[in-house]
Amino acid sequence: MFNSKITSRLRRFASQVAVCTLVVSFMAGANAGLMGVKSVEISNSINEWLQVAEFQAFDMSNVNVALTATASAPDSWNASSTPDKAIDGNTDGVFSNGSVFHEGNPKTGDTLTITFLEAMDLSSMAIFGRTDCCSNRDIYDFNFLDASGSSLFQLTGVDATDVNNHFASYQFESNEIPEPAPLALLAAGLLAMALRRRRRAS
Repeated sequence: MFNSKITSRLRRFASQVAVCTLVVSFMAGANAGLMGVKSVEISNSINEWLQVAEFQAFDMSNVNVALTATASAPDSWNASSTPDKAIDGNTDGVFSNGSVFHEGNPKTGDTLTITFLEAMDLSSMAIFGRTDCCSNRDIYDFNFLDASGSSLFQLTGVDATDVNNHFASYQFESNEIPEPAPLALLAAGLLAMALRRRRRAS
């Protein structure tokens, strides 16, 4: 009778642990992203002219938070290719249409910096290159920074040179939420502890 009560409790405990593991694992998958991003530095990966038709950064609700950010760079080609053109909501890659950021001096390692209103949790990002000419230049490096200026994550060699769409995107994985495998190990440990208590009680 005593052993049957322990067995029943153990089964209930195991069921609860399994349910919690599944729930938290689901949450981890649903909320995967890069957390606490305050700014993004974009540079040319192949020491060429830096030119960006549009940069997009999507939060967990799939809202493009780059549209409310600010953009800065050391220089620009002319008054129609200033840094703000990279986050104006217009993906038009034709330079003469006035919606492409273009640096002013070539091969100087210039960085286009996108600064959000507050630290953001990002699910994905996208970048659009130039379409009227010189798209072979559009290979980018990204550095994602937190509010203190420390690097959270880096991407290198992001290629937006495809002749059909001049576009590249990236989906972030979680950098803070526990993964299912560690959760499963935790559940196994809890079960082992329960079994040990059962042996002692018997």
